[in-house]
Amino acid sequence: MGSTAKAIVTGFICRLCSEQKKVVIHLYTERARRLDLLKKIKLVPVTLKKYDNLPKTICEQCVKRLEDQYNLLQKIKKSHVIHTRHRMHHSNGRCPVECPLHGLGDPTWPEVTLDEATDSAN
Repeated sequence: MGSTAKAIVTGFICRLCSEQKKVVIHLYTERARRLDLLKKIKLVPVTLKKYDNLPKTICEQCVKRLEDQYNLLQKIKKSHVIHTRHRMHHSNGRCPVECPLHGLGDPTWPEVTLDEATDSAN
């Protein structure tokens, strides 16, 4: 019998942090699709090709970090759209009721999606 100190730990390499982990999410599975991992990973300077010889797995810590980064970016882009709309409503110096910042969180104001925020920022 060998020593446990010399045992090789098996697992998977995370594509983002390059650490070996026992629990990972494969990028081309149903779970990854539900989490929109391929879309969210485009936020980082990593080029993914389905058939390259690089790891196709991401550890749970990196998934969490990616999710946090995605949510922050979504909030920033949404805020940018709201501020842009706010300036449009202030041509006469007053803040009308339909202004997105009039009474912050007005439920009648349409939700801004990340795609809409990206389109309006360009």
